[in-house]
This record gives sequence, structure tokens and C-alpha cells, in this order.
Amino acid sequence: MRGAASPWSRLALLCACASALSIAGLLAAFPHARVRSFVSGSPRPSSRPPLTLTRSNTFTIAIFADLHFGEEEHGWGIEQDVNSTRVMDNVLQAEKPDFVVLNGDLITGENTFRENSSAYVDQIVQPLLRTRTPWASTYGNHDSKFNLSRASIYQAESRYELCYTESGDHSLPGITNYYLPVWTAESKSPALILWFFDSRGGASYQGSPPDVDDIPNWVAPEVASWFSNAQSQLRREYGEDIPGVAFVHIPPQVFRSAQEVGLDPSRYPGLNEDVPVDIQGRGSEDDAFVAALLSAPALHSVHVGHDHGDSWCSTWPGEDRASSAPFLCFAKHTGYGGTGRGIEVRGSSSSRFRLEGTATWVSRLG
Repeated sequence: MRGAASPWSRLALLCACASALSIAGLLAAFPHARVRSFVSGSPRPSSRPPLTLTRSNTFTIAIFADLHFGEEEHGWGIEQDVNSTRVMDNVLQAEKPDFVVLNGDLITGENTFRENSSAYVDQIVQPLLRTRTPWASTYGNHDSKFNLSRASIYQAESRYELCYTESGDHSLPGITNYYLPVWTAESKSPALILWFFDSRGGASYQGSPPDVDDIPNWVAPEVASWFSNAQSQLRREYGEDIPGVAFVHIPPQVFRSAQEVGLDPSRYPGLNEDVPVDIQGRGSEDDAFVAALLSAPALHSVHVGHDHGDSWCSTWPGEDRASSAPFLCFAKHTGYGGTGRGIEVRGSSSSRFRLEGTATWVSRLG
């Protein structure tokens, strides 16, 4: 271990899934005993202000999933986008998050035109600009279509100083494979790592024939190896495993396994309308990624979108709440675009991470 020990020796995490318009109340609390200490010594990133805990040692994240801007842009799609913007405004006003994750399918690319497809990014981020809320993105299968590319979305996002989205190692399949550290206010030691993964999918930009979904829709094995190697590098640098939370658009196969085991709504509340869960690939292509998630020593939870009718959060199948396996959580469908059942009320999922003694817990809010 290098340097002096951080004054924050333990991390407690409070995750709360909230509705779009109001917080109805606490539904369940899941203790999750996994805590770590840190040492200082790594320089902070310099390109943008570092993400840091608040003065009360918390960090609140709101997840906006499946916004699906750009559908029927000369008709009913206009009202959809207005309604989606209203949902984001309401969540930002009610939750006042420190950070927002746009967890894939920002745009319904197959409904857009080449000349303006990525311009929808400018509409999507207006609520974030008004509230000065920083954000980062993963991209979804509808973000790659004949008239829309991931690269163009990334280029449009990157013009904003509040955007923390990164284009990861270009040798890896996909674009949004990267991580962001969240730092303590008084030291240079990260308190939390936000991991982002690109589950890809969709159609090649200007491909022939048009809008044929020819891009593999799973996190590639090379990305799983990168994830494991990056964790090892962070462990060497800081002398300990740093707690993390992961974001990816299409659910890994383990989400379907959790659903098939059976979700007791009294323990795992939330919508469970999309049965079976639509997962990455056909069920085995993401084996390496699932194994990497399970073996990650300090990964608290994995957050996905894609299945608009699901908003549940559960333990890893075959593991109990005291296990070190990460929680599996669906984000609430945010956008008025996209299909799905049981989603009359749009919303957001929110997570609050707190440095506070030795307890670690997760709470669901309806």
C-alpha cells in the first residue's frame, strides 16, 4: 500500500429506484455487506472537473434509460419527446442528483434522417444543461442504425462541458467501454468507480441493405478481459479493491436466469412485465462478461435498460443478500418513445452512495 490511508475507511451504498413524478415511500431494504478502505496517491483527471462526493459524503445518480427520441419526427413523435423532456425535468427537480447516466437507446435511429439524427442529442441534454447536472452515457441497439452511428452521438455529446462520456480503447468492440472515478473531497483516493459497457447491437451506419441488424448485441469477451485487467490495475495503484457500480444497456443473460428463478414481489418490487427478459445475444455469447461481473471483488450492482416493462432489482441467482455477487437492477423506462407493457408511468432509477460507518444497504423506492 502506498501513501496515507484515506480517512474514509468504509463505503456504504444506498440505492433508491424512484418514480418519475414522486417518491411514494421505502419498500424494502437489502443489506449488502461488502466494504473496502482506500489509500491515496493517484492524480485526479484533468480534462474535466473530477467527480466528487458532496460535503455530506454522498453521491446521487439518476438513470435515464430508453429515452427513444426522434420517433415520427413530423407527427406524434414530437409530443413523445416533449413528454420525455418533462419526465427528466421532474426527476431532476425532485431528486437533485449529482450525476445522470443515460443508459442506452437515447435515440430511435431507424426513425431519423441522416442530416439530423444526432442533433436529437441537443434536445436530450437540455434538462441537464438547465440544472447544470453532469452526465455520462452508454449506447444501445437503437443508437446504431442506417442514418445514425454511435460515433456521431459521441461527437454530439462531447461538445458539452458537462458530458463525461468517454470513447474507450479503440481496439475494443463498441465505443462506450470506460470507467469514471468518484473521489472523496479531501483526498485523491477514489471512493467509487462507475463502469460503463457497450452491449452494441443495431445496424451498420449507411450499411447495405439498410437497417439490417448486423452488429453483435453483446459485450465482447475482449471487453470482459479489459474490465478484469482494469480492476487489477486499480488494485495495484490503490492497494485495495474499490467499490463499483456498472451500467450497460442490454441485460446480460444472468438477468433472465434471475427472472426464471422467480421474483418474489415482496422482496424484489418493481415491474416484471417483459417475460422472458430480452438479453444479450442468444444466451452464451456474453459468458465471459457475466463471469467477469460475478468475479469482480467489489462490484455492488449492475444496472440495465432495454426491456421497457421491467424495473425490478434482485440478488444474483443462487446467491443471498450477504453474498459479494452484485445486485441486478433494471432502470425505470424514462422515455415516451419505444414499446413495452406496463409502463404507463415513466420514470428514473436513482442511486445514492454514502460514506458512513460500516453498513452497506440498498433501498427501493416506488
